[in-house]
Amino acid sequence: MTAQGHRRHSPYALDAALDELGLPVPDTALARDARDLIAEVAEPFLVNHSIRAYAWAAALAEHDGVAFDAEILYVAAALHDIGLVAAYDLGGCFELDGAIAARDFAVDHACPAERAGAIHDVIARHMAAELPPGATVEDALLSDSTGVDVTGYRMADVRPDIVAPVLAAYPRLGFKRGFAALFVDQAARKPHCRVAEMVATGKVAAIQAAPFPD
Repeated sequence: MTAQGHRRHSPYALDAALDELGLPVPDTALARDARDLIAEVAEPFLVNHSIRAYAWAAALAEHDGVAFDAEILYVAAALHDIGLVAAYDLGGCFELDGAIAARDFAVDHACPAERAGAIHDVIARHMAAELPPGATVEDALLSDSTGVDVTGYRMADVRPDIVAPVLAAYPRLGFKRGFAALFVDQAARKPHCRVAEMVATGKVAAIQAAPFPD
């Protein structure tokens, strides 16, 4: 799937757009296969959101002056919303279902248990109201970068010259409408989950008010 939403071609040439902006993209089989997986199973607007989340995370790391594990962050970003895909919805909170799927995916790719666990935790924690003590740099970066893409949180900390190129390479494709619908559905079916609390306290309005056209 390309960033423009066609599923027939390899996406990796398009990730070169991030390299050209000085945003590191890990060249590992695990990262490539994570990208292939989300491109295969998710709607185009959700795929592009996942890669933008990585781009914003890398940009926030630059702003904050922190080093990060590019492979863990990339795989976690690519798969952080896989729990919103019907085939990976186990009936639990989507971030936890997605974390399980990502950990299993990493283990199946011979990823060491510690690294597979780190990918799990980054995804499981990205929806948390507050990160727990001992949270990693990758936890904080994905939590913040998904906020950038969903509501515009910390957008002012993203280097301005990369915003238009990232959006051009990975267009939003009606993201506000599609993502809000997924959140509302999850909240209705899973009232015990964090997503239901977020919807009840105005998250849909915040999504619609994000500083992006769609």
